[in-house]
Amino acid sequence: MKILITIISLLLLSTGCITKNFNKINTDTSGHFNLTQNETNLISESKQRKKVNKHDVNNRAYKAKLTIEKLCRKRVNLGKNAAINNINKRSKSLAIIKTLELMTNNERANFMRIYNNGNNTISSLLSQQFKHSSLRTKAAELIKEASIIQIKKERIIISDLDNTIKPTNDPSVDGYVYPGTVKLLNTLDQKTTGDIHIVTARPFGARNSLNSASIQYNSISYGNIFGITAWLLGFHNPIKDRKVENIRRIMDQNTKSSVVLIGDDGQADAGAYLQIMQEYPERVEAALIHNVIGRKLPEAFYASTNSIIYNDFEDAAETLYSRGIINKMETENIINSLRNQ
Repeated sequence: MKILITIISLLLLSTGCITKNFNKINTDTSGHFNLTQNETNLISESKQRKKVNKHDVNNRAYKAKLTIEKLCRKRVNLGKNAAINNINKRSKSLAIIKTLELMTNNERANFMRIYNNGNNTISSLLSQQFKHSSLRTKAAELIKEASIIQIKKERIIISDLDNTIKPTNDPSVDGYVYPGTVKLLNTLDQKTTGDIHIVTARPFGARNSLNSASIQYNSISYGNIFGITAWLLGFHNPIKDRKVENIRRIMDQNTKSSVVLIGDDGQADAGAYLQIMQEYPERVEAALIHNVIGRKLPEAFYASTNSIIYNDFEDAAETLYSRGIINKMETENIINSLRNQ
């Protein structure tokens, strides 16, 4: 037996033990450590995950807003009895509470900011969607916890839709959206997603167009049929008046935020934006007008140092960069996205 053990020991010593990935870390002649390809891949994947997670954090408040708005749009079925409808209302309230609970206080504070600055308010959410006092109290407590957090005001973007985002009457472009639009809007929308507001002359029907174009918008402010009719008949320009009214409301909801205005030369955008620049001179960073039909704009708009007239979003990005509104890397990303479409 002793002889057998001795033979096995000698064999092990002579052949050595196999160790997987023994050369996992090597050193070069300078003494620096070199990582294997596997470790390099792991580090790269880790960085990518951090980047994705950071982007997800910035979107979490906006995603919560969309979730809660979707829940709020669910209607009570009048054909069902009161008991079933009561259960459905309670389930909706619980789902809203769960959405609020899944956010950190900081995310919830950002959610409150973008929710209040759109077409809805937190107070209406609590009063209309929580019929049970205990659930309303629970939701109010979650809101109160976040309300004490100081959230930095971010830039808001107010944009027209037709011939600005969507090439409605522009035969030179196919598709739902002008090339580079989404990237430019997302770039202007700063750290927390949810500050893009659409102000359109359309009386309805903007939501589907925006969803088709994958625009992450906060709110939509519509025009009306009477305004469009009066404009077509050559009367005064009620489209401009309506847009100014809608833009004022958004700016007054975002009292400390700067704004970038984006429109086109087709109807009333330049006149409306000129009036807004005159009323809020310290807050308008830039007013961009897309040159689609070559219509002459108000002389005062041309003269404004904040006005930008652009032919495409590459042109717009380069001008925004020259004004210091976006940086070089953001500009290159917009241009690359435009060229890849």
